[in-house]
Amino acid sequence: MNTMPTTDRSFVQRWKDFWFAPGDPTTLGFIRIVTGLLVLYTHLAYSLDLQAFFGRFGWYGTEYVERERKEFPRNVSTFWKWEDSGDAATRAPDFPHRRAAVIGFIRNLPPTSSERSRSVNYLQRVVDEDNYFTSSATLNLALRLYGAGAGQRELILTTGLEKGKQWYVLDRAEPEYRPEKPADGKSEPIFPELLLGFTPEVRAAIASDIRALVAVLPKDPVEARYVVAHIMDLDQSHRRAFVRFLTTLPDDAAERTKLIDYLDYWNNDSRRLNRQGNPIFSVWFHVTNPTQMALIHGFILFIIALFTLGIGTRVTSVLTWIAVVGYIHRTNQILFGMDTMMNILLIYLMIGNSGAALSVDRLIARYRAARASLRRCGTIDEPARAFLAQAPPSVGANFGIRLIQVHFCFIYLASGLSKLKGPNWWNGTAIWDVMINPEFTLMRYSWFENGLRWMVGNDEFGKPLYYAATMLGVWFTWGLEISFPFLVWTRIRPFMLWMAVLLHAGIGVLMGLNLFELLMMTMLLAYLPPGVIRDRLRGRPGLPRLAFGYDAANDKHARAAALVAAADVDSQVKFEPGKHADQPSAATLFSTLRLLRTFRFLQVIPGLSAVVSRCFSPATATSASASKLSIR
Repeated sequence: MNTMPTTDRSFVQRWKDFWFAPGDPTTLGFIRIVTGLLVLYTHLAYSLDLQAFFGRFGWYGTEYVERERKEFPRNVSTFWKWEDSGDAATRAPDFPHRRAAVIGFIRNLPPTSSERSRSVNYLQRVVDEDNYFTSSATLNLALRLYGAGAGQRELILTTGLEKGKQWYVLDRAEPEYRPEKPADGKSEPIFPELLLGFTPEVRAAIASDIRALVAVLPKDPVEARYVVAHIMDLDQSHRRAFVRFLTTLPDDAAERTKLIDYLDYWNNDSRRLNRQGNPIFSVWFHVTNPTQMALIHGFILFIIALFTLGIGTRVTSVLTWIAVVGYIHRTNQILFGMDTMMNILLIYLMIGNSGAALSVDRLIARYRAARASLRRCGTIDEPARAFLAQAPPSVGANFGIRLIQVHFCFIYLASGLSKLKGPNWWNGTAIWDVMINPEFTLMRYSWFENGLRWMVGNDEFGKPLYYAATMLGVWFTWGLEISFPFLVWTRIRPFMLWMAVLLHAGIGVLMGLNLFELLMMTMLLAYLPPGVIRDRLRGRPGLPRLAFGYDAANDKHARAAALVAAADVDSQVKFEPGKHADQPSAATLFSTLRLLRTFRFLQVIPGLSAVVSRCFSPATATSASASKLSIR
């Protein structure tokens, strides 16, 4: 595949050729085999804990999955505006005990809209303030007055706020209310200056609002503090959303309970959402019977095996992708980078013509081509020989390879640039944190742990070694990930690929991310030329040769010749029409042809050996049958 386009063509033409020029499908076929084996291994491992992963009472039970699938909140932001749209989501506290206090406060509010609005009108005044700090001070006033006790609170409101005097707690038996701070004694301001600047009528209304709010706060002082503290912790837009939720609750008890329950579970107002739920599919959403699950899982493993072998690849690739995505959707709480890379590869193998080479589909196509040639001219002509020698190029194969290549470049570039934002990558501790993390595999080996301990305990040799290991690791990772998307298209592609393999091998060893790194290396195969893969898969020089004679007019002989031509992937057979007397036996074919040697066991299965002989060598099978009859 030419990755260095000539300069005598227009940019548009070169761009079209990059994506849509016919390409050799060998590389994509090899990626299919490797990916299929890794996918099959991964899902075979699920077999041991199928119920724990996907069962009705598994780690994430069906009840919770169904609720997430149907109720998960989805908001759509106004992405073309930088400023706050004012449509923030309603929020309750994240900590369960604080959330319980806030939800309890909401449930105990008056049932009618008018009474509820009256009770929280002080909060409405708070969110109407443009100044965040002023509104926070106003909220804090309500909390302080709540803790003052009913009698003292009423004294403060009537004598202090309604008369416009700042109140100070003085170092004396009786409190004193003054418009200014006293020169002596311990004092503390109670009212924000903004409140004292209002008219007497407004101050009286504020005092009334404070009384109404304190009346509906939880009786438990701790829970009341949680409620007010939660509102104070919110920014102004989320405060506004919270108060809007309180004031717009419906009067219908069932509807109100439904909204509060949704806020309690999902921490959002269901009325302000763009939609609810996840538009995803998984067979495990609907099948929970253990026996049925085992049968479906076994069928999926069978489909993955067919995809790996390249049997009906256009269909099995789609079925494999749907099945794998179903596993991911059922357990997306444990979604890992391995699942993402596996999904990426399966998508592109489904789009590209991944079954056109190194597959059973290719063997079937070889058989059909040889059979059609024998029908046309009684021998295998030049067009058929060219088709048998190499899978024909296709636009789909090239497009699939290009998708993998370009996507891999984006993965590397995004990973490298995101590391520039992390301080641990600038000071070198990112590599060190990986090396000493006890969750990773090498820390369980005493020689590794003792080596690290020696490094940090030896100032003369250990410290330079520490700096060399951490800084070289950082710069190697940075340099490779950021430069790879640009240099992999140049003549130093082999060097970049080897460096990438070294990086992923190191990550696999140090972090134990074996499957993830194998999938990343599988994506690197997309940069290998098809000829390199064909050369490595081709048989060694000096393979034994055979002559296969057949009678072109005999339909059984023609089918046998086509079968042998399909299985002869190393051109070991010379076809000789009209010399069926020299036809080799099936045993000779299965011991000589490199592809058929894998299936030599078919010769020893009772009943099957005769069928194989009749299919691959009908002349010798007929002769053997005639000999048995004559002896009898």
